[in-house]
Amino acid sequence: MISSDKIEKLLNFLSFTKNGLTYSKSIGSTCLRIDISKQAIHYPESEGLVVNERQTCNFSANENFVVFECVHRLLEKGYKPEHIELEPKWKLGHGSSGGRADILVKDNFGKPLLIIECKTAGTEFKKAWNKTLQDGDQLFSYAHQISETQFLCLYASDFENDKLSYQSHIIAHRDNDQYLAANPHFNPFRSVNDVKECTGQPKLDTFS
Repeated sequence: MISSDKIEKLLNFLSFTKNGLTYSKSIGSTCLRIDISKQAIHYPESEGLVVNERQTCNFSANENFVVFECVHRLLEKGYKPEHIELEPKWKLGHGSSGGRADILVKDNFGKPLLIIECKTAGTEFKKAWNKTLQDGDQLFSYAHQISETQFLCLYASDFENDKLSYQSHIIAHRDNDQYLAANPHFNPFRSVNDVKECTGQPKLDTFS
């Protein structure tokens, strides 16, 4: 699990530059920064990355470090700051107080491409994936609100013994007509009315 006592080692591993108690790294024309003394995570909002809730920008939860590492990975892979939004909020349904996804990635036209839900490595990640398989859980609740999303991802990263690792389950949120023809007991995404009806179609296993 990535925690506050490991964050400096992780930043060194990721080749961040230290200046006093501030670590920063330029990725292309953008920059990520962490202020250890203030326990603050700074995302490139001036360059278009949207942060809807400040609670993801501090050290209060270990999950925030997973979000940070995931954003770093996205930027390293070439996604632009304006493609990334943190803590977008949607209403989950009647009687629900609503919910926030951790990361929404948009395409070049500003359309939803990928919803990422981050969990700490180990028990929390396994529990969340089991619930996703069972009843759709958070990911499909979010996707039910923005059905045009093409992919859903459950993501966790860990830093142990000076090694960074990650796990991800990526679900293609689009109908596979060949698979559906061979498995007629599953419902296509385009026709479901309830989150629990969404589960059952194939998933991908790589974070790309």
